Parts: sequence; C-alpha cells; structure tokens
Amino acid sequence: MSKMHNGRNSVLVLPKLLFETPSSMVKSEGNRCARNCFNCPICTSPLSVTTLGSADNGAQNGPWVLSCGYCMWTTLDIGIKFDKPTNIRAQLTSIKNSQSRTSSEVKSPLANPISPDDLTTPASQDEKSARAPFSEERPVTVDLESRFSALKSFYRTQLTETSASPTDPLIGPELGGFYSSPSALNRIMSLYTTGIGNLHGAASKKPQSKPPLMREALTPAEGLHIPDPNTELAIIRKMASSDCGWDGLASVEQKVSQPPSTKFVDELRPLPILLRTKRSKRCKACKHILVKPEFKPQSTRFRIRLIALSYIPLITMRPLPPFPASSPPINLDALEPRRPVQFLITLKNHMFDSIRVTLATPSVTPGHVASKVTMLCPQFEVGANSDVWDEALASSGAQDPRSSRSGLDKVAEAGKIWDKGRNWTTVAMEVVPGSLPGGGEGGEDDETGIEDDEDVIEIPVFVRVEWEAEGGAEELAIRPDTRRQQEAEMVKRELAYWMVLGIGRITRGGYENRDTSPL
Repeated sequence: MSKMHNGRNSVLVLPKLLFETPSSMVKSEGNRCARNCFNCPICTSPLSVTTLGSADNGAQNGPWVLSCGYCMWTTLDIGIKFDKPTNIRAQLTSIKNSQSRTSSEVKSPLANPISPDDLTTPASQDEKSARAPFSEERPVTVDLESRFSALKSFYRTQLTETSASPTDPLIGPELGGFYSSPSALNRIMSLYTTGIGNLHGAASKKPQSKPPLMREALTPAEGLHIPDPNTELAIIRKMASSDCGWDGLASVEQKVSQPPSTKFVDELRPLPILLRTKRSKRCKACKHILVKPEFKPQSTRFRIRLIALSYIPLITMRPLPPFPASSPPINLDALEPRRPVQFLITLKNHMFDSIRVTLATPSVTPGHVASKVTMLCPQFEVGANSDVWDEALASSGAQDPRSSRSGLDKVAEAGKIWDKGRNWTTVAMEVVPGSLPGGGEGGEDDETGIEDDEDVIEIPVFVRVEWEAEGGAEELAIRPDTRRQQEAEMVKRELAYWMVLGIGRITRGGYENRDTSPL
C-alpha cells in the first residue's frame, strides 16, 4: 500500500517477514498481519510456532502452539492448540467463533417487523409469554465484529422498510455519509415526531396515513446485547479467589489491544503484529531524496550509520610542555605579550574512511589586540576509524618522514606533524600574543582602551576535510545489483567549516623590561 503526501512516499510493510502488504489485504484484513506473526500478550515479544510432539523419524507432528522465548508464555496457558503450523490467525478466528455463539445461529420470533399499533398497545398476556423465553435464555456471547455487522445490517434493513420513497437519501451502501444532509436529518426527526400534532388541537385536520416507525434491535441476531446481571459478581469473586490474585489480573498495557471485556491474564489472546510504514522523504525545496529505504531488504539488523556530528573531526588542544622539564608550566590565564607559545592540536576521525585535513588561519587575529598565528603543518592526513586490533597487529614500518623527531630533543618543525595514531593526528601551532593597550602601572585604559574579554586570544580556523566514498548512493539504490556493482566508484567528498579556538588571556604587566623588538 503506497501513497504520497508532503514529499513522503509511504508503504505498509510487515516487519517480520520483510515484504510489502497490498492495499486490498489491508482493507479486508486490517492493519495487522493476517498470517503467522504474533506478539506475546504478556511481554509483547515475538511468538514462535512450536510443536508438542514429534514422530519417531524426527518429523514434527501436531498439535502446535505459540510460545514466547522471553517470558515462556504459551497458548497452552489459555487452552489453545493448533492443528497445523500455518494460517494461525485463521485458526484463532475459528476457535473464537466455536467458543461463542455467532449472530447467525441465534433465532428469535421477534425478528420480523411489527406495526406501530402493536408498539402502542398495552402489554398483554401474549406479549409477556413471548418475552418469557428471552428472560430464561442463557446470555449469548458474541464478539464485537459480529455484533457490529448485525447492527449495521439491521438498521440498513429498517431504513429500507420504513422509507416512503425509494430515492430517500438515508438509503445507500454506506450509512455514515448520508446523515450530514439536512433533508436526512428532517427525515429522522419526522420518524419520531409523527402524531404529536394530534395532542395540540390538530385532530380536525384530514387524517393522514402513519408512516412505519423504525424499531430497535430486539434479538442478538439483530445486534442486541443484554449484559448478564451476575457478570460483575462473578468477576469480583474471581478476583478475590486464591487462584487469581494480583498476578492473575491483566495490566493496563496488556488490555490496550485486547477486547474491552478482558480483565484477567487467562483471557489474553496473542496479538497479530502491526504493519509498519516504510517512508522515503524528499527535500521540500529541490525534491532531492533525503531518506530512501531499501526496496527488498534481506535483514532487519541495524547498519552502522554516522550522525552529522560524526563527520566533523573531534579537535582538542593543549600547550606544548616546556623544555627542560624543570621549567614552570605555561599559565594560559596569564600569557606574556610577544612571547611565542606553541600549542598541540589533535584531530580525531570518527569516520570509517581516512581523511585529508587542511587548516587555515589568518596571520594576525582580528580585534584590538593583534596576535600572530602560525600553523606549522597546515595539511595532513588522519587515519580511518578502524578496529583497535588493526593498529596493534600492524607491522612497525618506516616512520613517517613528515613527523618530528622523537625523544627529549623533539621540537615542532614546519611542515611536519607532531604525532600520529590509528585515527588521530597531532600538529603544532605557534602563537605570539599581542600587547594590550593601556597596560601601565595605573591600570587605567586610555582612549584606545579595550572592552571586556578583549584580552582573550581567539583564533578563527578554517577547516577543510576531504575523503573518498562510494558515490551515487541515491541513484545506485534503484538500479539492479549487477549494474550497481559495475557503476559503483569512489567519489571525492568535501566538508568545510569555520571554528574558533580559545587560547587564553594576555597578562597586562611584566613585559616592559623585555625586548620589545619585532620578531
């Protein structure tokens, strides 16, 4: 069943058997599976068909039951067995119909139409004797679908018999669409208001023939349902019995998809699996396919998919440890002006393809305080997010010629990366903080003073990521497998964005005695 609305193409599909359900079956059978797919009424887990016996040669014979592998519930708990392992829903329907008397089996002498005079006549001894069999008859249990069909057929027959004109708008294949007509409403009111005028001095008028009156359903065959007065008392007694207890009562969640009269666990029935909607979504602006489910999926297992944030490398930054190690650590909240500071930037790749990264920064940061920035290795590669064992089992080959020297004499060099791992790469960046205006001993800013947080060094960085992936995913998905394999090729993809790195704060004092010559 497929339809298009708001740029979405929806298809009803059975999730367990992985095939689409035609619209004709949905209209006749409803929005649930009409075959062997059921959920447990206790824990809603999928039910499987199992046999209770097997032959000597290993062949499986009946009877068959539905069993839950999670809570160990079976249809034996409610006394239901099946003769064959197929068409379970049809067998459940036949079992339900055999346990209750259907509407077609119930007959009544009052099923024939009666005249208005008979309805207005006082109750007589004959009428009491006619009603006697109904009071003594045992209450009949009929399912909701049969009662609704019986009521619908009964009222359609009544409208046909009581209509004065064959073109009456109340008569039609479906009754729901005709009650919105004003003439139809007037017709309904006239059926119940005929004869009221005789009570207000209208008896002198010419008598008119009384139209036949619509009557209500009088028998279970016509859809009448008379509750048993002892039903509630029997329910209370069962709830208070030791055999039921709290565990024997059905919860609210369990009764949602069950008949309204269900109150106990032993009254729960297996639930046919609901059909799911498989939708493809297009962009409202360009009509490009954004989401396209597989036409004939072979498995319901989840595939590894990345969210949008996973395409952006994770960036961390830390200052380069000073050399020698006995030197005091760098205080990022008090960076001295015009003193070079080196930082290590690490990019971690979440994708399953290796990427090429390009970092671009302005030579001087914008703002009142101009700091110099130098990216020592602006272009480098980051490995794919592969298995951790791949890195451990990989043979130790030659060292990357672009990497810096290792050991205690390791220094940041231009054009070389600092360190590299399985899916991460570290490069160095040098920053020379600028001088703050008005940094005298008085601490007061002059006319060219700075605003709040102007002493914070913030570096804009343009990041460009490139990688190769299989192209034409949207177009290749609708082509045959053989042609798809031939046309599948690696295409170049690109992602670019801006980011801002917060380095630290520039101190206002302690630099007057230093060499302030330009670097």
